[in-house]
Amino acid sequence: MTSGEITYKTLKQAKIAYAIAGWSIDLEEENLVIVSKQKHIHHIIHAIVSLLTGFLWAPFWIALVLRKSEIRKVITFNEETKTVTILDR
Repeated sequence: MTSGEITYKTLKQAKIAYAIAGWSIDLEEENLVIVSKQKHIHHIIHAIVSLLTGFLWAPFWIALVLRKSEIRKVITFNEETKTVTILDR
């Protein structure tokens, strides 16, 4: 475990913590919760950079918009060991 990492005792505790932090709950089952959060693109900054570079930056901006803009985590609870595991997906 790395320093600053939060540990949870129950799946419900982890789910509530992520919901309070602004994550949306995509799937909820008995021992599994999938949460997601949208990445934010600062369009104003990209528009200004595109104008300043004669729209040379525009293809990079478009690529940022089109690629996956969501962070997803899978939270599971192991009944045997009574541990909560959080995986990035």
